[in-house]
Amino acid sequence: MTVPTVNDHLVQARANRAHAEWLLAMSPGDPTALQWAVTAAFYSGLHGLTAYLLAQGITSKSHTARARALASPTSGVPQYVIDAYRDLEEMSRDGRYELKRFIVQDVRALLDQELATIAAFSGM
Repeated sequence: MTVPTVNDHLVQARANRAHAEWLLAMSPGDPTALQWAVTAAFYSGLHGLTAYLLAQGITSKSHTARARALASPTSGVPQYVIDAYRDLEEMSRDGRYELKRFIVQDVRALLDQELATIAAFSGM
């Protein structure tokens, strides 16, 4: 198995964002599809930031290691980007484990605000 490159993570980030958009467009009335759109948005942001960290020479192979790397002042990740990532992570977790229901406007806001913040920073 090969180790994913910066570009591999960026490609995955874009694919996850596209999938979130597709779920939102194709199934706006399906609560499960909206939950998965939020999760796809989170993983889009995760891969975008993983690509950024990897470009800085920082590897992270777990959620815990990634969170630690993002919070480190040496990573160069601004607090507003970390906050956007944490918001996506929390919403994804709420959908998956707390069975939170989302409406189209919730998902659209996450894509247009939190994920857009991460995308602009990471170049995804």
